[in-house]
Amino acid sequence: MTKPAAGEVFRYPFLWKREHLAGETEGRKTRLVCIAVTVAKSDGETVVFILPITTQPPLASRKFIEVPQIESQRVGLETHVRKWVMLDEINTDILERSYVWEDRAPIGTFSAVFTSKIQSNLIALARSGGASVVDRLK
Repeated sequence: MTKPAAGEVFRYPFLWKREHLAGETEGRKTRLVCIAVTVAKSDGETVVFILPITTQPPLASRKFIEVPQIESQRVGLETHVRKWVMLDEINTDILERSYVWEDRAPIGTFSAVFTSKIQSNLIALARSGGASVVDRLK
């Protein structure tokens, strides 16, 4: 199994925090996501931190980064539709035993510069307590 890397874009059934709090255990649809961080655990498993990508303009109160047109092109996504990587909602999953992540072939990969920007903004937000995590590790 090829392990995903930060910056790779996939389709994944992302579970929003509001859905999780309502008792849902499955994402309502498969959506574009990017891998923000991967962490190798001592037991050999890989924890992935997954961020959703949306085409719905986010509310001003949310934390996000707009995907530049060149990055959409780089990944192979349509360039005429604006997209945002949401930073304030994260799913965590274990790659080797995820029961929801079916299609593990990346669509493409963001540039190292854009991936670094996502990561640095996410780390700053996490340190301030501004990110909600839905733990799908179990």
